[in-house]
Amino acid sequence: MATVLLATDGSEYARQAAERAIELAAERGATLHSICVVDQRRFDDPALSSAELATMYADDHALEFVGEVADMAEDRSVPIERTTRHGIPHEVILEYADEVDADVIVIGAHGDHDEHFSGVGRKVTELADRTVLVVEPDAD
Repeated sequence: MATVLLATDGSEYARQAAERAIELAAERGATLHSICVVDQRRFDDPALSSAELATMYADDHALEFVGEVADMAEDRSVPIERTTRHGIPHEVILEYADEVDADVIVIGAHGDHDEHFSGVGRKVTELADRTVLVVEPDAD
C-alpha cells in the first residue's frame, strides 16, 4: 500500500501542506503518516525550569496539531498514523520516512523552524532519497 508522510510543525504553512497530503493520500488510496518533531535545539530536556515549561508547551502543540490532521484525514476517510518525536527535525523526518517506507514526503515551504535553522524543508529536499513535495503558501 502507498504511504504519504506529512512532516508538520503546526504552522499555517503546515496546515496547507496537511490539506495537500490528505488530498494526495486520498487520490492514491494511501495511508497518511503525520509526524511533528519537537526541535531539541530549541526545546531540550531541561530540569524544572522555564525551559521545561516551553518544552511541555511544544509537546502539547505538536500533539494538538497531529490530532487536527488526524481529524481532517478521518473526515476524508484517509487512514492515518500519527506521531510526535524529539530531535533535529530534518534528521527525524528522514529517519521516519525510512521507517514507514514513505513514497512521498509532504512538507510546507516555510514553517516555525525556517528562519531559525536554515529551513527544514530545504534540508529534507536536499537529503531525501524519495520524492519530496514542498507545498508553497496560497497566494491571497
